[in-house]
Amino acid sequence: MIIQPLRSVVFRAKFTMLFLTVLVLAIPADAGTFPEPSNPQERIGAHLFGDEHAHLLKDSVFDKISPLVLAAMPRGKAYIDYKAPSKCVPERLRNVLNRVSAKYGPITVNSTVRSRSRNRSVGGRDQSYHLNCQAVDFRVHGGASGLVNFLSSTKDVGGLKRYPAGYYHIDTGPRRSW
Repeated sequence: MIIQPLRSVVFRAKFTMLFLTVLVLAIPADAGTFPEPSNPQERIGAHLFGDEHAHLLKDSVFDKISPLVLAAMPRGKAYIDYKAPSKCVPERLRNVLNRVSAKYGPITVNSTVRSRSRNRSVGGRDQSYHLNCQAVDFRVHGGASGLVNFLSSTKDVGGLKRYPAGYYHIDTGPRRSW
């Protein structure tokens, strides 16, 4: 008697997943959104912070996906688009990024390691953790409500900063925020 209802539940779950997959693939990337400005600084509000952070304006694969589709992406899986070298990122920061993506949605990592000259040109500090590949700057493409609290309660995060335009900096240094 229990087997039949169980089969029915499994069938409904499979059907629902199939339906959502088809729906996600069928919705065009621009469905339900306003036309975006061609200037990335206007599109993501990067003018809210200084020119020294313009290096974070690299387009991501997630920028081409409709917000409706982004919202429908299943949670619990990490979706990360690295626009900067990722091989040197410490495992503890990589784990934090995976947890953030699984909980809040797709993320784009825009900055990891920098040379001294690059760091100087983007306005980085002389002792920046980016110089040793101990820091990442990223943005979340889903809802980020509660992310600062989540990051500040994560023991693997030392330095934490949220830029006004929605970018986040985390590093392996001592606990601090500026």
